[in-house]
Amino acid sequence: MTTTPARHVLLLAILLTLAFGATLARDYYPVGNGFTWTYSSGETQVMTGPRDFEGASVMILTHYLDGIPVSEDYLLYGDGVQTLGTASGGQVVRFDPPLIVYLGAPLEVGDAWQSTTQLGDVSITLAAEVLGLRGVQTAAGRFNALQIRQRTLTSSGASTVLDIYFVPAVGIVRFVTQDGTIIDLIDLSL
Repeated sequence: MTTTPARHVLLLAILLTLAFGATLARDYYPVGNGFTWTYSSGETQVMTGPRDFEGASVMILTHYLDGIPVSEDYLLYGDGVQTLGTASGGQVVRFDPPLIVYLGAPLEVGDAWQSTTQLGDVSITLAAEVLGLRGVQTAAGRFNALQIRQRTLTSSGASTVLDIYFVPAVGIVRFVTQDGTIIDLIDLSL
């Protein structure tokens, strides 16, 4: 009889750990209808959804520049984050296969990933690596951010490099372009 309460305590501890782990994974990459990030470049990103995108339930990240919508990303949250496609100028492009934006949580220094999709005759490869943990001061606050170097390559020879400073449960607090331009988070609503 004395083992029964111990089993209940153990079972409760396991269930709480699993529930906390599931919450941690879900909250690690911020996703919620109405979440908003505003950057020093004049861009505001707004998350809406979920919505159906060619049979998948996705969240839509709309990019606004000076209040005008310029593009949408169709994001699938699960074991990490994938982009199923994008829209700009009235044209929708589906990525098949999807591109991996982030690996499953939590990210650690040294983690690296790569994915490739085909768009007609051109392939696009998205490769990323977590370089380190950096202190970042922005108008929105001070953060300990994971510095992720993201490379986008196309089979036609085009390439870009972008350093992303990501904070779990907050999102991207800084972008640094390959020419050294710094774009900081100035406001967020989660």
